[in-house]
Amino acid sequence: MKAKTFLPLTAILLVCVLVLFPACGTKETQSDKYSFYENTVDDSKPIAMGDSRDIYVFADASTWKILQNFLTRNLERETFVVVNEKYFRIIKSDIKNIDELMKYKNLLFLGDLKSKEEVSTHMRKSLDKQMLDKVQKSGAEMFVARNRWVKDQLIVYMMGSNLENLLKINLLQADQLYNLFLNRLAERLAYQAYQTKIIPEDFFQPYPFSLKVPSNFQVYANDKENHFLSFLYRIRSQSADFPDRYLSIYYEDMPQDSVNLNWLMQKRQALANKYYQGDKFIKENIRSERFQLGKYNGWRILGPWQNDKFAIGGGFQAFAFYEPQQKKAYLIDNSVYFPAGDKLPELLLLQKISETFTAK
Repeated sequence: MKAKTFLPLTAILLVCVLVLFPACGTKETQSDKYSFYENTVDDSKPIAMGDSRDIYVFADASTWKILQNFLTRNLERETFVVVNEKYFRIIKSDIKNIDELMKYKNLLFLGDLKSKEEVSTHMRKSLDKQMLDKVQKSGAEMFVARNRWVKDQLIVYMMGSNLENLLKINLLQADQLYNLFLNRLAERLAYQAYQTKIIPEDFFQPYPFSLKVPSNFQVYANDKENHFLSFLYRIRSQSADFPDRYLSIYYEDMPQDSVNLNWLMQKRQALANKYYQGDKFIKENIRSERFQLGKYNGWRILGPWQNDKFAIGGGFQAFAFYEPQQKKAYLIDNSVYFPAGDKLPELLLLQKISETFTAK
């Protein structure tokens, strides 16, 4: 997709006013916003500090010595999108600074009942007795607290009855631990995105589906005859310091489920060539996997896109699944052009919007 040159600003504003927002100027109602993520934060608490992708880790010296490399590999997983990117950064923290760091967004505590070191001692004093009894009985437990001290916070406590059991639960629950922080990051991004109104439901009346799309997205392409609809989020200043986000939906009739990885690869390449001015991807650079988007099981591909004509590139992910009641195949594409920043969080946000897909 060619960046920064599609529509003049006056045309964009006209489309927004005449097509997307016919009710502009009327009193806002509850239905104007998507409230699913409103409970993500607790507005009665103080503002949370720190970057949403920093995880402050508290662990005794003996525990950290053993688990440091494992935790780094687990929580700082890399994904190739143009370059290797990470969702998270772990920051080893001193329990002496807990009064200051308790104000931050992501905290991870690791301790065991037998250790006399500072972090384990702090956990024994701060956790409820019922929790400690549960650890003693089972051998190890993971406890989760949300918004405990500040309005937007995730705290994870991993505790073993001894060091060996603490190490075991870290190994056994590695994916669950990672997904806890990943899901929280996604919720934060979605919460911010849905502070604005959404595109009215009646906009999707001609289509066999609907989406909860924030109103700061504009229509980028609308080819009803060929079943392709695309939205674009772009800051008016058109600065490289802000991302272009594309969310596109394609569908076709399919009497029987023939959606597979090959269909996704070929269809996405054809759509990009037709609607994104010659964008393409190199198969060898793409990660592919079975994936669940909302209630639909299907496929996902993720990686870099490039446009040789304009010498630009970015990151994308595309989902493919079959809708059995409609007997239709769907492809939902998320693409990002953001030379100045990380693409993974942008794709995670677009994924959360894509998950609002509803077949009619």
